[in-house]
Amino acid sequence: MSDVITGLFENSSKATVAIYRLEALGVKHDDISVIANNSYSKEDFAVDEGTKAAEGGAVGAASTGILAAVIAGFTAVGAVATGGAGLLASGPIVAALTAGGAGAAAGGTIGAIIGAFIPEHEIKYYEDAIEKGSILVGVKYNSDNKDKIKDALDDAGAEKVATA
Repeated sequence: MSDVITGLFENSSKATVAIYRLEALGVKHDDISVIANNSYSKEDFAVDEGTKAAEGGAVGAASTGILAAVIAGFTAVGAVATGGAGLLASGPIVAALTAGGAGAAAGGTIGAIIGAFIPEHEIKYYEDAIEKGSILVGVKYNSDNKDKIKDALDDAGAEKVATA
């Protein structure tokens, strides 16, 4: 997967805000992938009415359900692809894993999975962060929306934003 921007988030609330902001930009759910460890569930990505996650005017009643589509796509790929690391993944990464025989490629680490999004020299950083509970959001972009996507990830509170 080339032409991907990633944002690393410390919790599901910030990742949720990022997905809503991406939706507001017109990014399709088919272009968003999420990778988290199995300490999360689909419910962790729901926005409570009592939270401030929808602030900022970028999200709200106009939502077309992209968050729901992304989270509904969560698949437990870790047991197969990483030899038991226990990952949840959603989006184009799932198709890449199932089509590419990721079980053999992963060799027991999540590095091969997140390597689809990030440069090889940064894999260990992301691998450790995901194991500790961070969430990686990857977005396919085109030249028209690259800067807007980076800004949306930054504005949502990404610890790190990178382009692969």
